[in-house]
Amino acid sequence: MKNAWLVAIFLAVGPVTQGQMLSPEAYQLIRASASGQRPFGDFRNLTQFSGFAPSAGADQIANYLLLEARKIGLASAEIERFPSDGKTYVWAFRTEPYWEARRAELWLEKPRKELLASFAAHRVYLARLSRNTNVSAPLIDVGTGTREEEYAARQVEGKIVLATGPLSIVLRRAVWEQDYPDLVGFQEPKPWEGPRGEQTTFAFSLSNRVGESLHKRLATGEPLVVHAEVEADIGKGEYPEVRAEIPGQYPSLPAVLVYAHTNDRNAGGGNNLTGVGCTMEVARVLNGLIQAQQLPRPRRTIRFMWGPEHFGIISHFHAHPEDVQHILAMINVDMIGYDQQRTKAVAHLFRAPYSHPTFLDDVVQTFIEDMGTKNTISIRHADLLGPRPSEGFLDPTLDPLGSRTDYRYNIERFWGPSDHEDAGEASIGIPAILLGDFPDVFLGTQLDTPEVGDPTQMRRGVTVAAASAYAIASATAADLPAYIGNAVAKAKARLAESELRAHSLLQNAHSPQAKRDAQAFLHLDYAREEQALQSLTELVGGDDEKGELSKALAILQQEERLATKRMPETAGQGPVTSLPADTRVPERNMAIRGPINFYRPEYGRWWLADKTADEHFDSKIPLARRGHYVMYEALNFVDGRRNVAEIRDLVSDEFEPIPLEEFANYFDFLTSVGVVKMKAGARPH
Repeated sequence: MKNAWLVAIFLAVGPVTQGQMLSPEAYQLIRASASGQRPFGDFRNLTQFSGFAPSAGADQIANYLLLEARKIGLASAEIERFPSDGKTYVWAFRTEPYWEARRAELWLEKPRKELLASFAAHRVYLARLSRNTNVSAPLIDVGTGTREEEYAARQVEGKIVLATGPLSIVLRRAVWEQDYPDLVGFQEPKPWEGPRGEQTTFAFSLSNRVGESLHKRLATGEPLVVHAEVEADIGKGEYPEVRAEIPGQYPSLPAVLVYAHTNDRNAGGGNNLTGVGCTMEVARVLNGLIQAQQLPRPRRTIRFMWGPEHFGIISHFHAHPEDVQHILAMINVDMIGYDQQRTKAVAHLFRAPYSHPTFLDDVVQTFIEDMGTKNTISIRHADLLGPRPSEGFLDPTLDPLGSRTDYRYNIERFWGPSDHEDAGEASIGIPAILLGDFPDVFLGTQLDTPEVGDPTQMRRGVTVAAASAYAIASATAADLPAYIGNAVAKAKARLAESELRAHSLLQNAHSPQAKRDAQAFLHLDYAREEQALQSLTELVGGDDEKGELSKALAILQQEERLATKRMPETAGQGPVTSLPADTRVPERNMAIRGPINFYRPEYGRWWLADKTADEHFDSKIPLARRGHYVMYEALNFVDGRRNVAEIRDLVSDEFEPIPLEEFANYFDFLTSVGVVKMKAGARPH
């Protein structure tokens, strides 16, 4: 009985699926070596700097990371700096101006003096890019400050306005055109110039409680005068990017990239920097174990990069386009270190988009699911009737100074926004996933600080990221059966859901298009899973693996034939071919790479407004109403071979059925601004 008990414990605790891609011994070494306190220390140290690049604080963060990278023995540690002035475009991205605030205060001056906001107390009080000022003026209430009628019969010149709407709209209206009551939220004017090049002025964020108090006093007719002082530097700057690596046995092989962005909002937000602390710990753990010869050196190099969000990736590949060929996959680590109970956070794995099927998704999913299973409290693991009842964890990963809570996690289809959407955009084309928390009720407020950090969550995130990176970097042809088995098992689960959706679409179909979509989407889902399987050749390479992959692909093809036979009789007539089709083939202009973003000014919208000379260009694009990532994927599917109708099917499969006309309109627009060119395609059969 004693031997049986020992075997049962090993089977319960030892990894199952992930143990096939990474030995249980290697996994346990990584987990045991991972600390939550060390990355928490890095995080706490970094939050003292005002690091929204470009700024002096961003340079301080970069210097800190470079010193740490060299201290732990990483190779090729260096900083590269990319120019940024607030005016120049990098592809469709408009670089940001340097900004560093030194002092700012907002006072109620009359009827009696009262300090309303101080940058020294909380940096988040001051809106980013606020300019120097020293002014006293009457305070007037303009409601939301976003509607024209709120300014009717009001004289705002020479006044300071109180408003509840988004800063960018209030700035335009008031200047260029005319559950947590004490939270103070981050503000930033975007765009940071007016329609005729006007400069920003200044803005302060106030809590809801303080704002409501001022609103009520003004409503009674009480005259209020406020005094604002701001001392800040603004102008040209640089984006700093820190790079370092753990060399692999075969430097010519494309590397595994572990990335985290270094922005902490320049105004008080901290959660962005938990990913930076955790990725430094990933480097510390893996490099330490390899140098101590406790883990074999991986075949591939593991590269670490830290830079400003979005602009780091875009600036890097704009300057080094050839480097795309040197990166196999990217693990983007964003906000993963806050207390889940206090911030309401949930850890998410956002998989790569449908436009880029990749082995990476299922590898990282395996490790986060393993972490979740072993760190979820369950009565079956509590041994309530035994001599030593416990909390109910199967095999917890905890930190002595952290929480002892469940690991709440979720596996999701692609979404953003973070650096993975830039690297994974088809014109750059690196397979990329995101590990990140959402939501976080304190994000971008004065309470977004190390006080709500959790070393336990950091240790869990470090273990998932480090195990994933090391497994991918170390994979050989001998590991291929394990990777295939894992991928096929997960694919079957997803395809079962796809089949259910196809049946539901058919049952509710009221048009030939809807019936066709039900069949087409199921086929596309199988094709995508097959492409993800085939991407394993990029991981292990060589012709010897084709036999193993062929067997797995044959399994999926047989499953698709069976699934098609199970479809209701209305689908048995084959695909509808008489529907209208747009056979034009869009082709990407590789002189403009990276996302062409409609909804964030500096990430594409400003560039598009310049190109069209129309600030409201998106109002003419029906597809824009369906959300940014619908358009993101539509452009991603452009490969010079697919026609507009085929892209419509692929995007509709990923999101929702969308009329073909909206895609035709969207690609006509992209053609007009030079992002794509259209060529004639073959007529449908």
